[in-house]
Amino acid sequence: MLGALGHGRLAGVWFFTANPEFWSRNSFFPGVRSQTQEPVGSAELHLSYDIKQRLWASLDGNFWFGGRTTVNGIQNVNTYQKNSRIGATVSVPVNRHQSIKISYNNGAYVLYGGNYQSVSIAWQYSWLGRPN
Repeated sequence: MLGALGHGRLAGVWFFTANPEFWSRNSFFPGVRSQTQEPVGSAELHLSYDIKQRLWASLDGNFWFGGRTTVNGIQNVNTYQKNSRIGATVSVPVNRHQSIKISYNNGAYVLYGGNYQSVSIAWQYSWLGRPN
């Protein structure tokens, strides 16, 4: 049996509430200041390949933008985010209800924020499963 190729796309947006006491009442700023942040939009794309039942691999990418911050009514144009990451994930079945996922991702484009690499390993247990 040959594997199957699949893909997924997802778009999202994050909204933020005001922080009415941003970095306030300290030795550098004894008063009170407020910070707001514009929404951050995002898009993701996943290309996956089913190698055999419950064993799959995927290439993943995302892009997000926006999020400019304002403190006490003064906008900081340098906080505009425009970043993307690319990566890969492999999911290996352990038994009918368990699998191990290994992922790697890296910053592909970073305008503002952290530029880092990450590796993650996850154990997944599912109570739902196909009947025997």
